Amino acid sequence: MSLPLDHSGMAVLGVDECLGRLRSSRVGRLAFMERGGPMILPVNHGMDGTSVILRTAPGSKLLAAEDELPVAFEVDGFDSDRRAGWSVVVRGVAGTVDDPAEVARLNQLEVWPWADMIERNRWVRIRGTSITGRVIVHPDRQPATGVGGTGAGATTTQSSITDIALATSAHDSA
Repeated sequence: MSLPLDHSGMAVLGVDECLGRLRSSRVGRLAFMERGGPMILPVNHGMDGTSVILRTAPGSKLLAAEDELPVAFEVDGFDSDRRAGWSVVVRGVAGTVDDPAEVARLNQLEVWPWADMIERNRWVRIRGTSITGRVIVHPDRQPATGVGGTGAGATTTQSSITDIALATSAHDSA
């Protein structure tokens, strides 16, 4: 199966592949604005439907979520020797999860912070408004499917983005 290419020659996959990579990756990067400038922090995470979730403690990530700021979240995998890699990016809005029943449910998902010297008992949910991803393609070989994840990264079509938004809304209202 040949993957469609974007304008820069990167392979383009569907939403399901992006979600699969998000589910199989345990560490990503959260990008947000802090004190008027961009900030990117590594975080471990989990998935709750199509939402990215993470535990945190009081600090800049929690402040961004409490203010419901726009954020980006990225996971990737690469092999420097093969010049192969992929990236998946979720853009959306961060928010806190404060409902006790929802917190109890998220606690069952076994998303535990790696940096555990302090308690990280606050949940942040990223509701994606778009999900994109790409994989590096070399003309003389197939895209790497095992580089740090389950397959190649993806870029979605507008209808796929709408599907994610609808799925997120349906999940969040359930």
